[in-house]
This record gives sequence, C-alpha cells and structure tokens, in this order.
Amino acid sequence: MRFGGNINYLWKMKELILITLLFCSAFNVKAQNNLILNGSFEINSINPCFIGLDLFNYISNISYSTLYAFEAGFHQDSCLRCIPSTYWGGGAKEGNWFGSIGSVPHHNTVDTVWKNSKLSLQLISSLSNSKNYKLSFYIKEPPDIPLNTTGCQETPSNYINIGISNSATNFGTHVYTSPIGLNADWQQYSIVFNPQNAEEHLTIEAGTGDTNYFAVLIDDFVLEETTEPVSVNEVNNNNRQLLKIVDVLGKESSSNKKGLLFYIYTDGTVEKKLIIE
Repeated sequence: MRFGGNINYLWKMKELILITLLFCSAFNVKAQNNLILNGSFEINSINPCFIGLDLFNYISNISYSTLYAFEAGFHQDSCLRCIPSTYWGGGAKEGNWFGSIGSVPHHNTVDTVWKNSKLSLQLISSLSNSKNYKLSFYIKEPPDIPLNTTGCQETPSNYINIGISNSATNFGTHVYTSPIGLNADWQQYSIVFNPQNAEEHLTIEAGTGDTNYFAVLIDDFVLEETTEPVSVNEVNNNNRQLLKIVDVLGKESSSNKKGLLFYIYTDGTVEKKLIIE
C-alpha cells in the first residue's frame, strides 16, 4: 500500500511538473513573439509607486527605452496619489506598471508652444521590409477625480502618434495616430504596416493637447510579425466630427471668436485657425 501510494504521488508530481512546463513554455512563446523589449514598462528601477521622470532620470530608470523630449510619468497598480491619498489610474493593463505622457503649454509673446512627451522603445532586432508587422497597444483617459486636492489635478484625455525609427531620439516614419482616449477603461488599438528602412525603435509622442497638462495613460505595446495585409490608415475628413473648439488657454470657444483657436476632432487631429476679422 505504501509503495502504491508513492507511485501515485510520483505520477501526480510528474503531471504537475508537466503542466508547469507547458504553462511556462506558452508564456515564453508569447513573450518571445513581442519584438519590443519593454513594451509594458515592467523592466524598471523605480522605487516609489508613482514618479515623474525627466530625460536623464528616465534613461537611468526605464530599461530599453529612451525619453527624448519633455517628461513621462509611471504608475504602479498599488499607487496612491494626491492628498487625501487616492487610488489613481485604476491599474495597469499588463503587469504592474503603466505610463502617462502628455503635453504642457508654454506661452511666449507670439504664440503658445506645446511641449510634448516623446519616447522610444527598443526592438529586439531591426525590422525587415519583406515582412508585415502588427502593432497593438492600450490607452485610456486619466481619471477626473479627485478634484481640487493637493498634488492632483483634473487631467483631460489625449491621443498619441506612433512611428518607427532608426534612432532612439527621432520620431522617424509615422505609422499611426490613435483616437482621443475618451474612456476610463483601457482601449486597445492596432495597425498592420510594412517597414522600409530596417528600423530598430518604436517611437511614441503625445498629441498636441488643448489645455494644461493634457495627458493619456499608455501600456502593453506589442509588435509581432504577421501575414495580415497592411491596414488602410488614412484619415477620412468626411467622417470625422468636431469634438470641440478651444482657445490658447484651453477654454472652450465658439467658431466666431477672434484670435488663435484649436479645432479638436474625433479622429485625434487638431487644426489651428487664426481668426482676425
């Protein structure tokens, strides 16, 4: 009886080991399919649960990625922000970390200059023009609450531009412009494209916002080889709708107001119009 019990125990252990190996193998295949080395920002040396990083500190803390303009924020699932402490962001889509990028207006005597977050993600190897690639990612609107509390602010949603580049500090060739992130839940978008110049980096830039601290949350960038046809990625101006009109201070405006106005459309495009009459 003892001998038979040991055999049953050994068989159960073998089954458990086999299941574990199969699970790990499936996980590794999924990880290896992604050509982006740190698409979910999990490989980092950030100590606090939230941190805003400038160019130097970004390179020091985020692996396989380069920030080349303005700044970027990173959040952990358990992060509490603001005073009083508030669970801000709602958790990562993949892993435990997610990023936030945006744009801030800087006013001068002539015009408003927007400083946008710009970063790149390193690829495992150079892209080939003989292959098609499918890129997918998640964005969502930052939370609107709490309001009027120390260390927190109402941050409207934004969109992102994505490119592929041979340089970690240059946007390169435009691939996709996302819709504006007008949803509190993570929304996935994807595009199939064919590269031309053996690019080695995926680039991400925050779209030009229309008010202070315009931001978008980002996570889980995945790039894989595919046999799918290249996507039709053209802006159809006949189908887009006007979302709102704002002035240089970010306040909503009517179309007949004089001065510089920003027309924000549902497809993520922004038009500047100067009304002088």
